[in-house]
Amino acid sequence: MAWADDLQPWQQLPANTPYLNEIKEAIDALYKHPDKNVRSQAETWLLQQQNLPISWQAGWTLLQPDKSVEEQYFGAHFIHHKISQCWNTINIEHFQNLLQVLFQKLIDYRKGPTIVRTRLSVAVAAFILHAMQGPWPGAIGHTIKYLKAQGGIELALQVLVLIPEEFTSITFTAQSKSIIRCQAKAAVSEVLEFISECHTVPAYKEVSLKVFNSWVTFELPVQESALLVGKMFEDLHDPVLFDVIVDCLVNFLRQPITLSFPNTVWDIIAKVAQLQPMLGQALQSDDMGICQGICQILLAITDTYTKLLLNTSRPDRISLVSCLIGMVLECTGVPGHFPIEENFSDTTLQFWFNFGDDIISEEADHSKRLLSMYSCVFRKLVEVLLRKIMYPSDDAWQSWSDDQRTEFENYRKEVGDTILYIQSFVPDCMTVLIQEYMSCQSRNTSWQKIEATLFMFRSVAETVYDESTSEGNTTGQIISTVIESLPSLPSHPKISRTALLLCGAYSEWLRNHPERLFPAVKVLLSNVNDVALAPSAVMAFRDLCIECTDIMAPEIELLLEPFFTVYQNSNIKNREKIRLCWSLCTLCSQVPPEKLAKYLSTLLSPSCTRIKELSSKQAAAKEDQSSVKLELGMINSAFHGVSVPHTAAQPLLELLQEVWDPLKSILVLWSTDEVIIDELTKCYWHAINTLGPLFDPYIEPLVDMLCQCYEKHQYACLLESCAQGLLNIYSSEKPDLIAGMLQRLSNTTFLLFSRAMSDHPDIVQAFFSLHLCALRAQPQIVYRRESNCKAVLRAAMTAITMQEYHTVKEVSRWLVEFIGHYPSSNTVEEAISSQFTFLITELLRGIGTASPSSTVEFLGDLFNPLCRMCPDQLGETLRATLATENFPTKYISRDSKETFVQSVLKSSHQKRRLKVIIKEFSLECRGYNNRSIR
Repeated sequence: MAWADDLQPWQQLPANTPYLNEIKEAIDALYKHPDKNVRSQAETWLLQQQNLPISWQAGWTLLQPDKSVEEQYFGAHFIHHKISQCWNTINIEHFQNLLQVLFQKLIDYRKGPTIVRTRLSVAVAAFILHAMQGPWPGAIGHTIKYLKAQGGIELALQVLVLIPEEFTSITFTAQSKSIIRCQAKAAVSEVLEFISECHTVPAYKEVSLKVFNSWVTFELPVQESALLVGKMFEDLHDPVLFDVIVDCLVNFLRQPITLSFPNTVWDIIAKVAQLQPMLGQALQSDDMGICQGICQILLAITDTYTKLLLNTSRPDRISLVSCLIGMVLECTGVPGHFPIEENFSDTTLQFWFNFGDDIISEEADHSKRLLSMYSCVFRKLVEVLLRKIMYPSDDAWQSWSDDQRTEFENYRKEVGDTILYIQSFVPDCMTVLIQEYMSCQSRNTSWQKIEATLFMFRSVAETVYDESTSEGNTTGQIISTVIESLPSLPSHPKISRTALLLCGAYSEWLRNHPERLFPAVKVLLSNVNDVALAPSAVMAFRDLCIECTDIMAPEIELLLEPFFTVYQNSNIKNREKIRLCWSLCTLCSQVPPEKLAKYLSTLLSPSCTRIKELSSKQAAAKEDQSSVKLELGMINSAFHGVSVPHTAAQPLLELLQEVWDPLKSILVLWSTDEVIIDELTKCYWHAINTLGPLFDPYIEPLVDMLCQCYEKHQYACLLESCAQGLLNIYSSEKPDLIAGMLQRLSNTTFLLFSRAMSDHPDIVQAFFSLHLCALRAQPQIVYRRESNCKAVLRAAMTAITMQEYHTVKEVSRWLVEFIGHYPSSNTVEEAISSQFTFLITELLRGIGTASPSSTVEFLGDLFNPLCRMCPDQLGETLRATLATENFPTKYISRDSKETFVQSVLKSSHQKRRLKVIIKEFSLECRGYNNRSIR
């Protein structure tokens, strides 16, 4: 295409150019070809063409009126791309010609097609933003005047809408952004005048409002905009303009600069208060669109000006504030179920948090006055939210989708959090709940109201009064009555579930009221066999076992029968059975030592028998996996749940002796199932923790078993178990054993890494976590010659360029720790010195582009110990490595490289400064420096 070099950027290609036919064929293929792959190839090719110099001329040629709409669109797209992304290639001598051709094309297309006109408007907006930095400082005002003179008022409005949007989408340097923002602010008055002029013409009202909304980006002056804002409130009743006016008002009110003009804000607040009849009418007619729009305006005011609202002493303004708060309360309590009949009431919940925060953050006297003033509002809020969280009818609930049910449940949780917070500083809210509960005693009360009231009581469990006060005593009596009445509540799954969770929430209160504890426990255990209620019952029972261990432990025999009923129920999930077993094992921690063996035997005898049966099978069967997981979980519950001194752990040792051989067989039989192996390693880990020295005779065979398993099947859980359960505890007591284990695991891992390290990020992460534990627990193990430090270091240097965030983080942590041992170990010093150049090369490659940008901060941490341990060698190696052309990337210059090296060496003792230097260097390597952006 050398013949095209003679053409200027504003000129067209000759009509018979073959290149135009290629573009036309590609566009036709993109829009009309039935094959998806062909369309994708055409799109890729067209995107490549926009970067060529000839795309200037191709763009103007495709914008001819005899071309198809698709071709015209791509012509406009080419021009926009050249302006927005290739502005630096434009010769200043060509500026005037390009400006004239671009604006003429925009005027030519003012009657459509719309898609082409819009794309040309975007190109003009981009042109203005770039030009206003130098050759055309008054671009915005000149554009308005020129297009008005050409009869293109609508075009001028459309371009003004797009200027702020292009400002946020094009990547400018900080300096360029500052210049553009200053130029835009200088033109704001002119833009506002043009908007006001157009706003009087009905045909231009909507688009002029869009200009106003868009230009909030450049911080509209408050007082100059007040008149136009007033007209917006007058036009709010127009359904066509309602949405765009709401957007304008919300964005305008959220400007920080408005805080400097309190009188103007109060004038606006007065206008918002006048919307109350409109809101009331919308609520009556179920017009959720109007309700949501007014709610957005209200929240924009209450979120931005809460301090202003709370610190006024004028009666008329206090009245306005009360009106606003009342309107927000109406939006919170909008009729209908969230998210079916309405979908915006949840946005108001954060306001009540913020409103309460601001009240209690005032000075004590003022805060007290505000609480007195608004306590009735908060009480009303409790009544409103109580209604909002009620479930629909059973038939309606069944008709909801799973996503809708989840949204509603999440909404209820947010409401619960809101009530909990309000109750913490407005204790009177509990009175509302008490009144509501008393009203539930009527036979005609719906199950929905009973459930909602119980839910509210459960939500405020953390704020129960101290019963030494009269209020606390009354509350305690009500809670006592509520818990006592649980067995007699109407039979409904939702009520039962909430009642069960309420028992768990009040576990701390029940500890102080043991007379109410066992009735609650019986309610819980009577429901654990119900498939739908088992999760809630078991969770609540667990909470009670944790809080009331010493009270419940003597009665553990009464709890065993329900447990076995659940254990034998095939419909109850294994997870619930294991949780229940763990809860009972927790109680076993409090029984006398002589009874511990009896209870453990009773609890786990079925599981021990079953695990022996499963371990004796010839092969692992898929249908047995669930049973194996269950029994391992039950056994693990004993080692994890029973917390007794090592001297009293003989019953647990007997349990280990009984299941040792079956577990060993399970390890071999199910070695290909990582899930089972993970459960099994947890058993060993908790047994080591609980038994302490009693486990010593089993440590050597366990190490051999785990290493053999890992040699056959490389699972991350095996490395994690060795790090947590073996290395941390036994590295000092049995250093030779642990060193041998570390060597065996490392050798196996190196073989895996040699084949495909990048395919096993979980193994890489667990492997370096294991070695990090070794360094911290017993560095002498690592210093040994047979530990093969060089191989571990080489693996780490390869791993730092992996793409997984947590993997790179763990590898970097090990490297930082390892380098920190440089002066104290000849082995470490030799390993680092022999591979120092490779280490720096891989580190720079990772910082450059090889590692994800999110992990650069971890790689930057390595420079701190390197600067401290070997600054001279680091400086020489950095300079030698960076001397390579286009390394680590083509974007970084020699001067930038030298600046980087000097900055690193100067900031050797400033960890935070080093991180900034590394981050900036990484960004520049990735092409985000000023020159490439320009």
